[in-house]
Amino acid sequence: MKKYIFYYLLVFMGIMLIQTGCSDDAPVGDYFADEQYNARGTVITPSNVVNGFFDLGDLDNSSIAFDLAQTGEAASSVSVLANYNGGGFSEVTSVSSLPTTVTVNANDVISALGLDANSIAVGDVIVMVFDATSGGGTYRSSNTLSAPFSCLSALAGTYNYASTNYWCAGPDLTGEVTIIETGAGTYSFDDWSFGSYGNCYGGFGTWGSLSMNDVCNKISLSGEDNYGDTWELTINSVSGADLDLTWTNTYGEYGTTVLTRTDGTNWPPLSN
Repeated sequence: MKKYIFYYLLVFMGIMLIQTGCSDDAPVGDYFADEQYNARGTVITPSNVVNGFFDLGDLDNSSIAFDLAQTGEAASSVSVLANYNGGGFSEVTSVSSLPTTVTVNANDVISALGLDANSIAVGDVIVMVFDATSGGGTYRSSNTLSAPFSCLSALAGTYNYASTNYWCAGPDLTGEVTIIETGAGTYSFDDWSFGSYGNCYGGFGTWGSLSMNDVCNKISLSGEDNYGDTWELTINSVSGADLDLTWTNTYGEYGTTVLTRTDGTNWPPLSN
């Protein structure tokens, strides 16, 4: 008899559970799907970044570009905001249709954030976020885009030289010299004397660990030649495809040389 009572009790409890689960207040059907599962807002995703950094050596002409796409509700507008080294965000630009390609200029970022361009250093970072406005409200996507301040250095190549006023008072010299990239922003010349060693000594020197360093278009030399002498290189002027420089070393040798590009491009604004 106890078994039958227990059986009927289980059946009764099951009926009550079914009735409770089917009540109007239960989170099922269209009401529950609409209110609990339908996405609100828009997720913005940047991709296909061009450049990827702001060039401190040429901020006036520096920019990055990227594509923006959306998922979720259709956005009526997207604000692109930026901060500097973890500070507060300010709007740089906005778009009203997606997908699209956005170009952000370095000077626009500097202006929007109230930065002093002279205080920005290599390694400082701009982080961009995206606030999308849609029917569900305005939401900030978790996707971000980082753009550090860095410097483009592309000095490697073979150039014509014209050497004058060198230490052994020989005739004007012309020829070709190759700048060899030995690392990021570091270079070596295949002839540091720009032809003068060949005229004065009858052959090339041994250049040891001499290195030319380019940090945001600021040129300096490091290392020493195989004789233990250090060298200096002074940029006299840059005019289009012509780079006028003077070199000296602690042995007392010196010379003036004009390097001319032959690839149809101009030298960057190099200085010391």
